[in-house]
Amino acid sequence: MSTKPTLWSSIVEHWHLARTLRYLKIHFDPELCSGAWECYEVCPVDCWTPDRISNIIVFHDPDRCIACGACVLQCPENAIELK
Repeated sequence: MSTKPTLWSSIVEHWHLARTLRYLKIHFDPELCSGAWECYEVCPVDCWTPDRISNIIVFHDPDRCIACGACVLQCPENAIELK
């Protein structure tokens, strides 16, 4: 008996994933930020602004965020989570 997924099961699996991702949001802990600003460099919708005086990043526009997760993957301090 084959355990290969059918087209229908693949569609259903992607649909459930899309529904889950729709509710995820970025959570930022500024106290963990070391000022690497890698989140700023990879954000496709410019939600981050470097604060050069305090040497940290500011998550200035959470409503604009598309929760793509690029910033989460780039943050060396794990100051950003997608949940």
